[in-house]
Amino acid sequence: AQSTSKARAASPKAHTSTETYVQMCANKTDVAAQNFCHGFGQGVYETYLITRHPKKAPAFICTESAGLTRQEHLDAFIKWTSANPKYNQLSAADTILRYLGETYPCKK
Repeated sequence: AQSTSKARAASPKAHTSTETYVQMCANKTDVAAQNFCHGFGQGVYETYLITRHPKKAPAFICTESAGLTRQEHLDAFIKWTSANPKYNQLSAADTILRYLGETYPCKK
């Protein structure tokens, strides 16, 4: 049993991969999938906002001027992931933050 937990610790697997998340978000006829998609994405972003420390972890995402709806952000994220398939098997949360940081960087 011990070797199993060591193997898991060595290579953590995302509970929600980017690929799985995008498939759910793209399925606009499934209300449950859409609810999860919106809630998960909002949760990742809100967690980023409340866990940053102004001096130790300065902001790297500045979406204030984007003026997009949540759905417009999701649609743009889905398009971005199709151009960046290397992130498909990674954590959706990590990929969402990567996308936001690249798309809406804070001015230096």
